This record gives sequence, structure tokens and C-alpha cells, in this order.
Amino acid sequence: MKKGLILSSVTAIILTNNSYANTNLGEVLVTTATKTEKNIEGVSASIIVVTKEEIEKISASTLKDVLEKIPSINAQFARFPHPSSASKASISIRGVGANGTLILLDGKRLSAETENPYEMNRIPASIIERIEIVKGSMSTLYGSDAIGGVINIITKKITKPQTAVDLKYGLNNKGDAKQKNFNFTNIGKNDYFNYKVFGSIVDSTPFTKKKKYTQSAVNPNTGSVIGANPQNGILGSEDITYMDDATVLSFGTRFEKYLTPKLLAGLDFNYFKEEREGVYLGNAKFAGGGLIKNTPILSKDDNRRVDVSTDFEYQVNNDLTTNLRFYRSYYKKRNETTPVNFAGPVNKKFSANVTIDNVESTTTYLLNDSNIFTFGAEYRKETRDSSAINPNANSSDFITKEVTYKSIYLQDEIGITDSLNATIGARYDHISNADSKVTFQAGVVQRFTENTSLRANYSQGFRAPDIAELYVVSPVYKDGKRFGSDVIYGPKTSSYDLKPEESQSFEIALSNKYNNFSSEIVAFHTNIKDKIELVSYGAGASKYYTSENLDKVEINGLELRLDYDFNEYFNTNFHLTYLDTEDKTLNKELTFTPEVSAYLGLDYKISNNLKTNLSFRYIGEQYTNSQNSDKTDDYTLVDLGLNYKINKTASVYGGIDNIFDKKVEEELGVNAGTYMFVGLRFNF
Repeated sequence: MKKGLILSSVTAIILTNNSYANTNLGEVLVTTATKTEKNIEGVSASIIVVTKEEIEKISASTLKDVLEKIPSINAQFARFPHPSSASKASISIRGVGANGTLILLDGKRLSAETENPYEMNRIPASIIERIEIVKGSMSTLYGSDAIGGVINIITKKITKPQTAVDLKYGLNNKGDAKQKNFNFTNIGKNDYFNYKVFGSIVDSTPFTKKKKYTQSAVNPNTGSVIGANPQNGILGSEDITYMDDATVLSFGTRFEKYLTPKLLAGLDFNYFKEEREGVYLGNAKFAGGGLIKNTPILSKDDNRRVDVSTDFEYQVNNDLTTNLRFYRSYYKKRNETTPVNFAGPVNKKFSANVTIDNVESTTTYLLNDSNIFTFGAEYRKETRDSSAINPNANSSDFITKEVTYKSIYLQDEIGITDSLNATIGARYDHISNADSKVTFQAGVVQRFTENTSLRANYSQGFRAPDIAELYVVSPVYKDGKRFGSDVIYGPKTSSYDLKPEESQSFEIALSNKYNNFSSEIVAFHTNIKDKIELVSYGAGASKYYTSENLDKVEINGLELRLDYDFNEYFNTNFHLTYLDTEDKTLNKELTFTPEVSAYLGLDYKISNNLKTNLSFRYIGEQYTNSQNSDKTDDYTLVDLGLNYKINKTASVYGGIDNIFDKKVEEELGVNAGTYMFVGLRFNF
């Protein structure tokens, strides 16, 4: 067997193609699933690849616009302990939960809030070359946080010199939720180095809904009502924010240079600045004493992040390549909340400094014609300074918590025969605040014919508790309070020994292509031991939420993909995901996990320069609380897009999202209604 064949397709099976349209899989190379570049047909885990062409086709402004249209991925709102969480979502893959999804930018972690609730709106779509989404545990390569899957946003590479500019404007049918986007990318080469520069500004006005409220004044220590407080019992209505008034500025650059013919050095610098504000219903202190609950508050964020990294790639010979990367991601969050109805102290409780320092080395060795070894080591330190983890709920002083990870991993991609391949891998993680973990992964693929393949995959995963789950002290969360498992405060009178989650996943898939029709069906089963979830105790003023382990969670699922090209002008793609989730201890379904979700895309090329796309997104019913007493309605959204190429340089695009103005329930984040947009794109 030739080395080139192994390098491009040694391992498992043909997997999911592009999310929105039929793509020749033989031309798609991926890196996230094995940390080696290979044809997607040689990967043992389920993968979705979204290309820049598909991103441009749907006229996406940010990562959020892309992810919300991908099947088997769903958004979970109101996850982190702040009233503004109603307008921000985290991503869950295959029902595992928001904390189990690892988001990477060019393979690097980003420092930010826990559960990454903002990242979907922070990353401009214009810088993305492609997105690789690996579904299922990837802990053997990425450690903790990848128990549900990995989303790797890969930015545009330095290839031929080019410049791109994108201008976009949108608003809903009532003139609200206006958004102005400006994006540019410049890639070039000179006698000294290669470079890439990008910038993006996204300016948004808010989308709000009128909501009634009744205030109550309580003693923050005892929870008893203070009837004499002038704010007690006040009724009113307020425009509550579901999409923030926000300005997000992103800037980045990369320089590359071959120091020798075999040694490539790279330097990256990324910066983003974010200002956002909104009005929410929450709790605020009264200057004369007492806590006013369910009152309008103004929340303002002034956030910044700086990412710096350097990397080296050394090709020792044709069989051996090694990579070394150092990076630091520093995030500065400054949040202030103030009451709207009365004069009260400013709450700065949810400000923080977050730093991730990482050193990683990966070596790939072509041992022989049948084996590719990948082995690596990683050291990561995560530091969080925040008053939200200060055990004194009345203090805004920062408390520092630090977690370190030391890891080694090994992977072997094996060509058994010309039609049978396998991948096996193992990883050891030493974690400063949890027990050490060892995880395994194994996958095989059997190619029956050129167009038909069967694959099977087994993977183990784990996730250590994050700092918020352990230490947060929040007197304001949903209809109560939230405390970390280690915290003893107020109605929470004992600590809880929170264990890491551990998972085992099995999946099997059959894929086939016949003429213009391609299909894949995937069945998967996941067992999660000690799954970390929020549980509630008490009622009224004594109600609080805390993180505890669920003894056993079982997830069974089925994914179906059908693609058909009618002719060179018209093609369709259909995806269906079915999830059956259960907390085996309570015999309850998991929250914010729709049983059925589906996507249908119709692409029609009117002429060589004019293309249209129509999509239907269906999200089924889902429970919003662990008692399974509240359930949302299902809904279907219909989107229409249009792209017209004026000449080789310029193109214009536009579209309407949610054509029929379908409403979405508040627990699911609401939407802005029918949304119209137009844009102009230049490529030089």
C-alpha cells in the first residue's frame, strides 16, 4: 500500500458531507478528527465540514448564523448565572450539553465566560475558511471539555495574494435588531514573509419585548418580605432585551516565514473589543436596605480579549514531522448592572480576568506503509480572577482560581488492507482539581465498493468540573440563586463532592453514493456517568440551583442524510436527527434537547451569475426544566437567500430569514421575527 494512500485515507469511513449542499467528499481534507491532514473518507468519527463557499451562500455574518443551521447541534440559552444569559446561547452536540462542546479557533482554546455563551456572535464569518465539527467524544486528542464534540473554526490560510471586503446591513420587519457589518481580509507575500490581516466590525441595535413584572423586596439573608420597602409590590412593564445593543470589533494578523527549507515559523496576534448592553429582569440592592427581586436592571459589558501565539513546524524528513506551539489567550470582562426603577449600588460581581496558557507538541511519524503514529504532549493552565467566585456575595473583590492540565496522547492510524482501515488512540490527563483520567478511542471502516462504506467507532470521554460549577456565588439566577458545589451559603448548608463526567460512546454508520444520490445513516449510543447538571432545591426565597452529578445518563440517537442533484441547476439536501435522552436515576429527559430536528435545503442556479437557496429548519419540542413539567412547542423557520455575481470582482446578496415570522418561545432565546438583509462583497 502506498504511503500517499495511507496519508489521505487511512482510518475509518466516509462521513457526513457539507451541511448544506452535496459536495465531492473525495476533495475534502480535514484535520480536527486526527490532528493529521487527511481525506474525509479516512476519518473514524462523525464530521460535518462547512466551507467558505457555503458560508457565503447563506450570507452569514458571524459564527452564530452558521451553527444555527446545522442539524444535531442545538442552542441552549440562560445557562450562565446572570440575567443577560437570556440573550446568549451555548452549543450542545448530540444532547451532551453546552459544557461538553469545545470551541477552537485554529485549534486553540479561547479564554472567555464559562460555557462560551458569547462566542457564536464574536467570531466574524468573513475570516473563516471552513468549520470542522466532530460529533462524539474527542477527549483522546483534546482532553476535558470535548466530551460531546469539537467545533474547530479554521481561518483563511495564506495561499495566493488576495483581498476581500464585505458590507452587510439587516433589520427585522419592524425596523428593530438592525445590524451593520464591515469585514475585510488581506493576504499577501513578499521577499521576507507571508502575511494575513483581517478586521471586522459588527454593530447591532437591540431587539426587545414588552414584559410585565411585579417587584418584591426581601431580606437577602432570611428571604423574608420587607413590606415597608417603597419598592415592594410595584407593578410595571419594561422592554426586555433578547438581542443586545452591541458593537464588536475584531482584528487579527498572522506572519509566516520559512527559517530553513524545512522549518516554518508562524506568529499570530488577535484582538477583539466588545461593548454591549441590555435591560433584563433580575435582582438589585436597594440603597436603604433590602434586595429588590424581579426588577428591571441595566447590564453593561466592556470586554476585551488578546490572543498571542507562535508555532513551529519542522519536517525532519518525508516520514517525520513535528509541531510546537505556544499560545496565551487573555480575556478581560467588565460587567456592571444597575437598577432602572430606583437608585441603587452598582453591581460589578460578574467581572473577571481569564487567562489560558498552553504549550503543545505534536509529532507525526510514518512508521511504514501501514502505520501513521501521532503522539503529543500538552501543558495548559487556566486562571480565573473573578468576584463571582468570591464566597462573600456582597464583595466585588476578585478571587483567583487556577487549574492545570498535563497530558500525553498517542494515536495509530492503521491500513489493514486496501479496503479495511482502523484508528486507535489513548490519552492520559493529570488535572490539578480532579482525578487523573485515561481515555481510549478505536474506529474501523470497511469499504465494500467504491461508493459504499460501513464504519464503527468507540470513544471514551471525560469533563472536569469548571470553576463556575465549583465556586460561583450568585444571589440572582432565574427564579432563585445559584451556588457552586463547593459553596456553603444561605440556604445551601453543605458542600457537594462534584466528580468529573465520564462517557462511553458507540456509533455505526452506513454511507452510499449512487449516481446523483448520496446518503448516510448513523446510529449512536452514549452512556454518561456522573453527568454534571444544575439541580434546584427549596422554594420561594429559599430556592437555589447548584451543580451535582447525575448517576447515569443515556443518549440514543439516529442521524439521516439524503442528498440529490437533480441536474446542474438544482440540488437538495435533507438531514434528520432523532435523540432519546434519559436521566436513568429520575427517569426524566434531559433539558433543552429536542427529540427531533430536521433541515431541508433547496439550491437553484437560475443562471451562471444568479443563485438562490431556500431552507426549512424544524426544531421539535423540548423540556426546559429537570422535572419535565414545562415543555416548549415545536417550530419551523423558513429562510430564503439570493446571490448575484456582478463580475469577477463584485457580487451582491440578500435574503429573508424567518419568512413567515414564526415566533419562538422565550426559553429558547426568542428571535427577531422576519429578518431582511442585503450585502455587497468584493474579491480582488
